[in-house]
Amino acid sequence: MYLTESNIRDVVFKQYRYKLQAYLGVFTSLMFIQVLGMLFSISGTGSMGGSAGTFSYDVKTYSGSLVAIFTLVWAFSNGISLTTKQHRYDDFNFITTRQVSNLANVLFLATASVIAAIMGLLTTYALRLVVSQFLRTPSIAVDQLSLVEACKGLGGFFLYILLFASVGYFIGMLAQMNKIVAFLLPVLLIVVITIQAYLGGEATLIVDIGSFYVLEASFFLFAVKSVITTFFFFLLAYMLGNRLEVGV
Repeated sequence: MYLTESNIRDVVFKQYRYKLQAYLGVFTSLMFIQVLGMLFSISGTGSMGGSAGTFSYDVKTYSGSLVAIFTLVWAFSNGISLTTKQHRYDDFNFITTRQVSNLANVLFLATASVIAAIMGLLTTYALRLVVSQFLRTPSIAVDQLSLVEACKGLGGFFLYILLFASVGYFIGMLAQMNKIVAFLLPVLLIVVITIQAYLGGEATLIVDIGSFYVLEASFFLFAVKSVITTFFFFLLAYMLGNRLEVGV
């Protein structure tokens, strides 16, 4: 059946709504890992101390870094899971094409990333509440963020989550195309890191890649970098998906 532009739009949103209803387990797992990250963070994510004569002090740092890390892993794994045969065959409950399926998947991942970012922020505030009210910490200093800074933090977290989801989606699609190539990617990464460490004495590839985004002082430039990279991985996954449709 030939799909006109209006038909494509309708089918994309039908698939998108179907995924939101059918994949509720995705959000259940999100809640679980974020609560798990919060529980691991209760003991503190860093500490330091010292003494001088009869005076001593002990400082613990609490942050939502573990919640963020667990959320990024969740996003990466969900990007991969959408490319599996089971999920691809679910799409064909509708009159669809690979283009429609990819667009619906991108919308779903974007929506899931928004929800994950908001829940991550709420979990971080819950951690702060637990530490200050229930653990009865003797003295606590809290970084106060303005509304603009909080919005930037939420937006930045969303972009990180969507970026990891796009990488997972690309790798998952690559694995469906050629499992050998997908296996060789991490091997190649390990080899490059090993060679870099052997020649330069320090393996900094992962650090350098992360610094390209994390150390960007301008939120606008960071957003541009993240959006372009995310679009690039989704585009590659889309191209691989079109070839996969012919091969299956």
